[in-house]
Amino acid sequence: MKGLSIITSMVAAMGTTILFKLLDYFQFIKWNPIGYTKTFQFLNGSNVYIKWLILFLVIWGFCFLLYYVCLLFAKIPVSITSIALGLLIAIALEWIILDADSIVKTIKKISIPFICIVIVAVRFVMESAIFHHQDDPLGK
Repeated sequence: MKGLSIITSMVAAMGTTILFKLLDYFQFIKWNPIGYTKTFQFLNGSNVYIKWLILFLVIWGFCFLLYYVCLLFAKIPVSITSIALGLLIAIALEWIILDADSIVKTIKKISIPFICIVIVAVRFVMESAIFHHQDDPLGK
């Protein structure tokens, strides 16, 4: 099951990174997904593709951890859990990124397409994790 978790989290991270790039390109979000590099001195002069690659690797690691955390929610319907967990993750990320003082300011500035992308990614990882755990396709 380890190989499936790596591949599933890689596909989720790749899709999420590409969709973040599209959100940035069409200006659906007010922040830059690779804007985190301004705080790191060693990434200031680096190539844009390196910054996107680092973002991909961070998202991949998060999706890998999420894959195994989702196994704890196997008894709860995935549709409910993925929406709740996706909303929680999206609002927390926007709150950290926008550096808002309160949750009310964050909700006013939140991007609906960003929430949708996070919820879809969480749903994909959760569905895959629970299906692979119940079916055990590599054990056949």
